Amino acid sequence: MQKPGPPGRPAAPGPRPPAPPGTPRNIPGQPADDHVHVPGMPYDFEYAVQDPETANDYAHKASSDGDVVTGEYRVQMPDGRTQIVRYTADWKTGYHADVSYEGEATFPQGPQPGARGGGGGGAGGAGGYKY
Repeated sequence: MQKPGPPGRPAAPGPRPPAPPGTPRNIPGQPADDHVHVPGMPYDFEYAVQDPETANDYAHKASSDGDVVTGEYRVQMPDGRTQIVRYTADWKTGYHADVSYEGEATFPQGPQPGARGGGGGGAGGAGGYKY
């Protein structure tokens, strides 16, 4: 017997009955057994932004034959490295990425002891970064 829900709310649903034999299965993230694939429109694009004044440096390019998309994007990370993501995606297996980095991470030095600097606390009130 199913418990009634709180006043004004319907009772919680019970377990689902099993599907009849021969019914297509629908696994989350996968096409259903009865899926009919229709290829998409082929495309090809590329763009890049390089603006040293604002520290923006990124690019993206991708192409598709209508079934499989292949591409790459690059982003300049705050630590100075470039993150590169090369990927493929299709209707059947989904998105697959290979992530790599170029360059060495560098970090800004904080103010020297006794130097004038922004807030941030610490002994002597010197804190924060100088950019």
